[in-house]
Amino acid sequence: MKFISILILLLSLTNLNAGEVAYESPYIEDSKALDDLHSVKSLLSSSNTHSLIKLQTSVKSQKSRGTCTMFTSIGLLEHLLIRERGYDKELDLSEEWLEYLIMTSKTSEGSSTSRNLKAIFNYGVVYEATLPYIGERWRALVDSPLAVKRCGEFSGMRLESCLLGHRDPYLLSMSDEEILETGDLNFIEIRNESRLLKDEIVEGILPLKKSYKIRKLSEVKRDLKEGRSVIVGMKLYYGSWNHSKTDKLSIQKRDKRKWYEGIVTYPEMGSVDRRISGKEGGGHSLILVGYDDERVITSKMLMEDGTWKEFSYKGVYYFKNSWGVRGSGRDFSLDGVSYPGYGMISQKYLHEFGSFYTIPKN
Repeated sequence: MKFISILILLLSLTNLNAGEVAYESPYIEDSKALDDLHSVKSLLSSSNTHSLIKLQTSVKSQKSRGTCTMFTSIGLLEHLLIRERGYDKELDLSEEWLEYLIMTSKTSEGSSTSRNLKAIFNYGVVYEATLPYIGERWRALVDSPLAVKRCGEFSGMRLESCLLGHRDPYLLSMSDEEILETGDLNFIEIRNESRLLKDEIVEGILPLKKSYKIRKLSEVKRDLKEGRSVIVGMKLYYGSWNHSKTDKLSIQKRDKRKWYEGIVTYPEMGSVDRRISGKEGGGHSLILVGYDDERVITSKMLMEDGTWKEFSYKGVYYFKNSWGVRGSGRDFSLDGVSYPGYGMISQKYLHEFGSFYTIPKN
């Protein structure tokens, strides 16, 4: 304990933090939705995106942690509470709690929407004010004084899970008396609130399902047309996003204007982006808030033969991101209305590389 106290003091003085910004999670591939759009004639060519954005909570930032699915899972639940229960848009549930729940049984970053929603069903939620999000990624104890305080006595898998979830994973299954012995009194309050909100918030709006996957693309657009958001998980193709790794991986010259405008195109066959990001790309998760089958976006891609080619894509999905409001999507607007932190992505990209999820109606 004396060693840990000294280490905490040294870290506080030197202010050692994990400074790398990592916008992605490990890519977890899932099956794609059936493309049945050609056989469904009843869908409108666009949804009311403005109305659906009004049913979202504020754009958050996952900062340097691979927690995008926590933000989309919590964001979707918040959206449905606003839409169906009349909650205020200021509702703010804790992504930190969900990340902790998932990491109690994991030693690596990344999760899936279905796994997250099952954890919420089983353990409930807490408010952000009760357990605020910590944007630091803890790779080792030296990354933060708080990491030393909370995880410094552990080793092996328990340490790995603690660093990822920012708290001792064993606390979840301990009795109140056992938790008192650890000295983490705050966790008892957190867990009590999660049980209370499980009854007040989760039950009645989140049914338990084996999978929350959407099987057909027509169902994705039907949900959006009816004013219900959808989650999509996908592989990141950096060049198509104009992500900072476009430069770092020497994919092609980065178009920062498109990055700030939140425009995501498509990794064409034969492009450098298709090859490099196909090998190096992580995963990401978004909340979809609309679609427009007539909207056209364009791109220029560096091809493997060294030439540049221009492409256009008809049909986009509109999305809410978890990268804050000062980077991707900073300048995004729709019909003259500014929505920082939102963006648009070609339907071709998501139909080929995306998997869709929803909380079904009870």
